[in-house]
Amino acid sequence: MVTNLAVNKSRILLVDDHRILLEGTASLLSGLEDYEVAAMASSGKEAMALLKSQDFDILVTDYELPDFSGLDIIRVAHSINPDIRVIVLSMHDDPSVVRELLQANIDSFVLKNDAHSSLLRALEKVSAGKKYFSDEISEILVRQLNSPEEKSELSPRETEIIKLIVRDFSTKQIAEVLFISEKTVDTHRKNILRKTGCSSLVSLVNYAHAHHLA
Repeated sequence: MVTNLAVNKSRILLVDDHRILLEGTASLLSGLEDYEVAAMASSGKEAMALLKSQDFDILVTDYELPDFSGLDIIRVAHSINPDIRVIVLSMHDDPSVVRELLQANIDSFVLKNDAHSSLLRALEKVSAGKKYFSDEISEILVRQLNSPEEKSELSPRETEIIKLIVRDFSTKQIAEVLFISEKTVDTHRKNILRKTGCSSLVSLVNYAHAHHLA
């Protein structure tokens, strides 16, 4: 007699404030034999409530959310379940963000522009107790090892935003032009000021002109 043994699937909590991306990721993972998307959250508050009320094996979270950061969620997740595997799925490739997340003991960092193939690979690796980082993130880590004191360079997106700031675009206008959220623009602004060493809009405009970005 053949007995069908039930497969214990790894329970995944997906967190992202973009509903289309959230549902798209859930759809991508729905056909996998060893995993199940047990719950989804579109805010940090919702994610934290789910973490406290249910058991999850893997957390897949965005870095930036409207109320809490992914870092806040990761810390709560680890405090509840130290063994939970954490995959960060984000658009942010800023070295300081990567460094901060590594210090929070994440298991994987996947950029959204390479999400499908890298996410599946990340799940395979973290389930085996290993780390996984997409190619771009790995390059950042190697650069930091080789030049730990090197000042962060502006990313192409940050350069775009500086050019729009110099043209007197508001945060809302920049968000509309680049098809990103206003919160994302604000995050980029903070990173730009930190990287350039500027403390005001005037000094940033002067920096842009001095570096031929205007």
